Amino acid sequence: MCGAEKISTRRANAAGIKLEACNRCIDNMNLKTIESPIQQKQIIPKQFNNVTSRGVSGKDIMAKHEKELAPDFHKRIRDGRLSKGWDQRTFALKMNERLNSIQKIENGGRPTDSLISKIEKILEIDLYIERSSQSTSMLASKKRGLTIGDALEDLLSRRDE
Repeated sequence: MCGAEKISTRRANAAGIKLEACNRCIDNMNLKTIESPIQQKQIIPKQFNNVTSRGVSGKDIMAKHEKELAPDFHKRIRDGRLSKGWDQRTFALKMNERLNSIQKIENGGRPTDSLISKIEKILEIDLYIERSSQSTSMLASKKRGLTIGDALEDLLSRRDE
């Protein structure tokens, strides 16, 4: 009613006319609000699904044979930059990125996927490696590794000797 822009409004009844009014107008003019069918519905709490290592299709997401970012990506970037003879400032200018972004990446901060592609293109290097299934097989293994309790037991048995 007041004509204010970019504020939320509610449906109200003024002298038998249905209109949209802001909360201030509704309060100042003692208008009766009309509840919409959406507001009358009972809110049902969301049910959360259990998260597992399997995706929606039931496939093991850890078993994908895709590439992953190399653990030494920051060293590869630094070596690639140095092989071109660039300092960090020059590299940042060539990348059209901020110097502190380059510094963070070379110190081990993970860049975004789009930035990884950009770095690979400019430095002509590969930052992705084949995904290793080593960690997956270790998780699937039924052998029990050394636990804290095992280490404590070993330590105490050495004391007694």
